[in-house]
Amino acid sequence: MLNIHIIRALVLYSLTEHQLGHATTIRVTTNGNSFSVGDDGRGHAIARTVASAPYLKFIYNHFDYPFGSNEAAPVQLQGIGMSLINSLCCELTVEVRKREATLRLTFRDGQLCGHEVQDIVTPAGETGNTIRGTIRPELGGDGVDNTSLALWLRQLLPAHPVLRIVFNGETLRTEQLTD
Repeated sequence: MLNIHIIRALVLYSLTEHQLGHATTIRVTTNGNSFSVGDDGRGHAIARTVASAPYLKFIYNHFDYPFGSNEAAPVQLQGIGMSLINSLCCELTVEVRKREATLRLTFRDGQLCGHEVQDIVTPAGETGNTIRGTIRPELGGDGVDNTSLALWLRQLLPAHPVLRIVFNGETLRTEQLTD
């Protein structure tokens, strides 16, 4: 069941982008203990810093902050959820698509091990975030209950009529709520 909670948390982050008027589509894919959640919103801030640390490293490694350095730092709660998700995954990839560049961060066992920026100008509408991961085998159980997850995703649709949710390649519809 942990798997479904991780995916729901990521969907809620994307849903916030939709509620703010920036995302129209959320894509969710599951395969055993692996998952992907993406949206076409604004994408995380690439150049932003928090307490002199790159924002994305900060929010995905928040458990190390402020304990990882000897300097005093203000306690910040942002990023706790993403750091928790990262710590529960043996692999996590964060892809941020902006109009001027694409950033890909790769984490293994909660630690940043890859940082790639491609200066590619993307066509309009191709911005957003995609989070892909594999839950640690010792935590994953039997994978995601796709039936329960699909039902939960469909239940989001009546409150968000212009939102498009694609689950495992299928566009979900509110009429499917009775499945």
